[in-house]
Formats: sequence, structure tokens, C-alpha cells
Amino acid sequence: MAKRRKPISFDTTLRNPSRIPQFISILSNFEGEILDDQTALKLEGEIIRQKIFTPTKQTLGTYMRDYNEKFVFHAKDQSDKAQHKVLTYFYEWSGGEKGALPLNKMIYLLENTITAHKEAGWKGGWESRIHTQFNFLNELGFVYVVKEKKIKISTNGKLMITEYENGYPKEDTYDESFEQSAFLNAFAKYQINNPFRSNTIEVNFFPLVLNVIQYLDEKYDRPGIARQDLPFVIAWGNNDFESLAELIYTFRQEFGYNTSNELVYEYAMNLLDDTSPNDVLSPASETFIESKGSDYKFDKMTGETPDEVIRKLRLTMLISLRGAGRFIDINTNEKVKVQHVLDKFSTNVAFDDVNKYFDFMGKVDNSLVFTVNSIETQEAKDAKEKAIDEWAVNNNWPFLKEEMMNCVGKSASSHLVLKYIKEPARLEFLSAIVIKKALPQLKVVANYKADDQGFPFNTASGGQKNQVGADIDVYENNTHVILEPTISKARSFQVEHELPSIRNHIFATNKKDTSELKVYNDWFALFIATNISPDVGDQVAVMKYINNVDVFPWDIEDFVNFSMNVKSIKDYKVIRSYVQPQRMP
Repeated sequence: MAKRRKPISFDTTLRNPSRIPQFISILSNFEGEILDDQTALKLEGEIIRQKIFTPTKQTLGTYMRDYNEKFVFHAKDQSDKAQHKVLTYFYEWSGGEKGALPLNKMIYLLENTITAHKEAGWKGGWESRIHTQFNFLNELGFVYVVKEKKIKISTNGKLMITEYENGYPKEDTYDESFEQSAFLNAFAKYQINNPFRSNTIEVNFFPLVLNVIQYLDEKYDRPGIARQDLPFVIAWGNNDFESLAELIYTFRQEFGYNTSNELVYEYAMNLLDDTSPNDVLSPASETFIESKGSDYKFDKMTGETPDEVIRKLRLTMLISLRGAGRFIDINTNEKVKVQHVLDKFSTNVAFDDVNKYFDFMGKVDNSLVFTVNSIETQEAKDAKEKAIDEWAVNNNWPFLKEEMMNCVGKSASSHLVLKYIKEPARLEFLSAIVIKKALPQLKVVANYKADDQGFPFNTASGGQKNQVGADIDVYENNTHVILEPTISKARSFQVEHELPSIRNHIFATNKKDTSELKVYNDWFALFIATNISPDVGDQVAVMKYINNVDVFPWDIEDFVNFSMNVKSIKDYKVIRSYVQPQRMP
């Protein structure tokens, strides 16, 4: 593919970052193998078998004898029984637990169904999905997944999956620091002019963003880069951060912040026009916009790509959200790492060889590794408490209920802060806010990792070393309550993983409080979820009978509605009708 000047863009295939270690973990089972047709089918089969990627019945469950549109396909099984066999295997997979369907049955499904997808150099259908799923991970240096080449996983890719096996964390109590360290190492070194991307611009993207933010902070006392300014960064073509920062500043001085996306688009497009001076603030010509508008789409430059930039750079934990989410800024909790990135990775390096790029990207810079289970500063704790307090005061019940349901539903949040927080961490954040809004006198301590504004990066770490591992601690007089929200709707996860962990958290909390001579003499937990199985009620009753541990499950919507009228944290000590233990008549 011929290289040409294009705006910066990020692959959105793996929009949910928690899926990246899952895919690499599955790939690790194939490391060292040549990625031929057979291996590609096995790899995709294992990804689907473990339910990392879950195709629909229309694709994976529909027998396709022949297909001749985007590519040519002939089902391996041409018998009259094939249609019924495909449907049977599909339901066996979709209705079973992850990994339960034998791989040979999954391969049968892939050999007799199609997804209408074709990538250059790959066979059409399921095999082409491999390229789609792993190409951006190639760019980030986590893996080397190229047709007819040996599969490789870099040192940084292996750091990413330290606590993963067969696509999932090995333990319920795991620390996401390994993932954050791997993301930071990757984005610190990531260059737009890499061998996997056909773009001519020489940009070290994350260092460019950090340099612009630091320049604007120091010279103009600005709170970083406005989200609406990101199209200028996306259209910029080199590492000259001073000129870019001055252009952004000049634009805002002239037009202020109450500008339309259309105006920003016109001025950002001029930076892509090589026939026009790019260091002078001016709009692109109508002719250029007409000729390039289909290549440099308005919605992508002003909406989709800025969202992906923020979402992906937040993975590094070096970026904070400010001004109600309208600005991104340097996370002051990580100033040392920020300066290391700027000192070491601001200079562009030309790579004419894929293997050299892989070696460069795949090495781990220990200065960019986060300490596992690091002790949180009081300043960081205060920022989280302040955010919870302010959001409890400033947001109404309908908004909080809607956003909590968005965490577990199909609707995405459009809120300028919440949409950049992963759903599990977002649910913890909102649960803390709801309990604080319901009972303002409570002391609420959230244990998720957050930026210097108190907005979560990821969920609370599990109990390790001297940490209990509870998601949220709530204190009222002599009562110590732990809140444990989950976005998982799976019965097995709620019953077999969440509830035993919560029981252990209560034991650990009791032991810690008692050893430290705290005043508490009443400990219980609130389990907050949706699609709660009746088995949850049975398991809670068993734990009460055997362990004398109190866990009270709450459906998310019911939890918010009930919270509107409580007077004490003890009001939540209710076994709701949907989790009453099942009994024989």
C-alpha cells in the first residue's frame, strides 16, 4: 500500500481495552507457530471458544454452503446434515460456559459458516478476523501476528498478560498495574510512521500530546488540551509541539471556547493541505475540503478519533480529565513518569524493518512500570473523596440511575467524563456516589485507582499483601460496610467468584479492624449487580448459615430507587424478594 499524508487515527476494533490482554493471552498458546491457514483457524477458534469474541447466530450459527460475493467460499461439509449440525454446535457453544465446546467442534463451525470480511493477504471470512483483531497490537509492539510468519509476543506483551491465562485473569484478586505498565510502555514509544501503518507523517504521538500540554500549562496556565482542540493534534504532521501549541492557543484567543466543531474542522483541515502554510492560523479552502472531505471525514476528526485518543491515552494513567471532562491534562500524581517519557521518547526514529520496530516497541522500560499494590498518597485519597462528594451533590437521582444502568446495558454513556472510564470502574465510582448522596454523613472510601481529579482509571485491586481488597469501604458510627459492585451478569461469576471474594473481604475487614482496635462491631456487604440469579440468594443464605457473614444483594435499579429514602446504612440490611432463598414446598 502506497504511503500518503493522513490524519492520525487509532484502530477501534478493540475499543474495550480490557479485551487486549485477553486476545494476547489466547495468542500466547500459539507463540512460535507459523501463522498459516490451519493455525489461523485454530487461533480464531480458540478466541471464540473462550468467548473473548462472541459472533452472532447470523454468522457463526448459519450454515453457508457456498459464497461468491466479497470472496469465494465453499463449506467443507457439503452434506444435507451440515445445516443441522452447525446449529447444534452453535447452541452448544452459546449456551455453555467459556471453553466448554471442544476445539474440533468450533473448527467445524468456522469451516462451514462465514463472516463477510476480507483483508488483503488473508483468506476471506473468519481468518481475516485475525488481522482485524491483532493489527493494532502489532503497531503497539505487543505481538507480531503476520500471515505466514512465526507468531511472536514481545516482553511488553508478556508483561501485559502477567496475570492472565486462556484469556482471563488467573485469580479474582489481581492487580491491573501490569496492564497499565504495558500500555504506558507501548504508547510512550508509539510512532505514527511505523511499518504497520501507511502514513508519511513522523509523529511520536503521546510525547507530542504531553509536550503540548506541558507547554500550554507552563506558558499560558491553561488546563491542558481541550477535547475540541484534539483535531489540531490529529491533523498535525511532525513533533514541533511549540508551533502546534501556539496555533491552538491563537485559535482560542481569536474564537474562544464557544465554537462549533465545524469551525474547528475547517481550521484543522488546513494543516493537512501541503499547498497551504501549516504554521499560520487559517481555514482550509473550500476546494480542499470538497476534495478531501471523504478521506478526512468530519465525524471522524471531530468525534470518533478524539474519543479514541482520550480513551487510549487514559490507559497509561498519565492523563487526567479536567473542566468537567472538556480538557485532558497531565496527571500530577505521575509527574516523574511524564518527564521520563518526554526526555526519552520525543525524538522520532525511522524504522525500515518490521523486526527492528518490534524489538524497539517490545522492550520494557522499567522507569515506566507501575508498582504493584503501591501505597496511595493521602492527596490521591482526598481527590477521590472530593470527587465523590461533589458528584453526589451536583447530580440527580435519574441521572445516576441511568448512568449505572449504562454500565451494564447496551447504551453507551455520552457524559464527557464517564464515557472515558471503563464500565467496571465506572460502576464502582457511581455506586460510591449513590451511597454518599443517600447518606451524606457517611465516610466513603473508594479503592479504585484514580487521576488527580479523583476520576477512576481502573477498578480496586484484589486483596493482596496488607490490602483487604474491598471495592468501596463505607463507615457509619460503629458500622463498617463494604460495597461490591459488578458488571457481570453471569450466574457462575456472581455465585462462584464474586460472593466467595466478598465473604473473604468481610473476614479480612473484621480482622484488620479488630487488630487495629477500631470502634466497629458490625460488618456486612452490599453486593450490587444486575440480572441477579436466584442462586445468589441461595449462596448468601449458605454463607450466613455456615460463616455468619451478612451479604445483601441489590439489583442496580432497585439499589438506586431504595437509596432515595434511606436514613441509615443499616436500612440496606434487607434480603429483597428476588434473592429470597429457594425452598422445596
